Amino acid sequence: MTRLQALLSLLKRPAARIALAIALSLLIHAALLLGPDPIRLAAITPPPPPLVARLAPLPAIRIAPEPKPVHKTRIAHKPRVKPVIASSIPVPVTPPVQTPPAETAQTPPVETSAAEASSVAAVPLQASDVSDENAQPAYPLPKHSQLTFIAYMGNGFIIGEARQRLDINDDKSYILQTDVNTTGIAGLFKTFELNQQSTGTITAHGIRPEKFSENKRTSSGTQTLSATFDWQNKQISFSGGSSSTLPDGAQDLLSFLYQFSQMPLDQARLPMHVSNGKKLESYELEVGEEEEIQTRLGRLRVLPLRKVHAPGEEGLEIWLGLEYRLLPVKIRQIDRNGKIAGEMVISDIRVSDE
Repeated sequence: MTRLQALLSLLKRPAARIALAIALSLLIHAALLLGPDPIRLAAITPPPPPLVARLAPLPAIRIAPEPKPVHKTRIAHKPRVKPVIASSIPVPVTPPVQTPPAETAQTPPVETSAAEASSVAAVPLQASDVSDENAQPAYPLPKHSQLTFIAYMGNGFIIGEARQRLDINDDKSYILQTDVNTTGIAGLFKTFELNQQSTGTITAHGIRPEKFSENKRTSSGTQTLSATFDWQNKQISFSGGSSSTLPDGAQDLLSFLYQFSQMPLDQARLPMHVSNGKKLESYELEVGEEEEIQTRLGRLRVLPLRKVHAPGEEGLEIWLGLEYRLLPVKIRQIDRNGKIAGEMVISDIRVSDE
């Protein structure tokens, strides 16, 4: 009997087939974790320079209440202040990003060490600053930005890479697009391609979308959705033929991720209306307290937002980079059972204001 015949005879046994499947699975996981990273999207256009973490004023952010003193003795409390945002990770040596005209009227970046920054405090925005019709947001959106994320399925299994690209034209029109692909070894087992695009106008109140589209291709087929925002007639129309009243400040599933930097974040909860191309949903996002997350850029200081949802409903969690213009740096989807369905974690941030 030849070696091939012996191998085929062995594979007829159920126990041998199970052992072979386990061995192949271990080899695939080892290649993903230890081998060179095969999951890369080709560059569509030349990327802007990397965004450098820096000190800058932030929108009003909710401050946690101070704990009450344990003893009855009167204790002089220090005034509550917002911590200034300082660089806490090494940054690449690149030409500095020019500050846009809208930011020049604010406090310029301060070159200081992390130790010196810990003793400096930034003054929170007042309510009058936020309600002023002519007031500019603390972080005007960059004219061009490219965010690259590592895409995970479930609890930490890398399936691909996602890229979000924002371009704002001189006439204040914008185009925002996301591309997500399963590639490399993961692509052999499950096909998933997601392309989203949002177009509209940048106003004094932030993003005003006019058209949203989503194309999703999986192993089971292709799905296309779209929504059209008619602000003049206060109507939003969907690709399925239905329509509904369009409330002020409504966003689409892509634009709302970038709208947070244009809003005051000193509320406990943020109400928003968001369209996924099929319908218009009412979101309520709970604003958490500052924390840190681990990324390929190092440890980042972030502000977490969590969608309030009932048991049995899908959830959403978003982390905004406090040192990176409040751009989204981590996005997590929660399934109906309360488990992590997937998430995207930032691996590269590039912006240009020219």
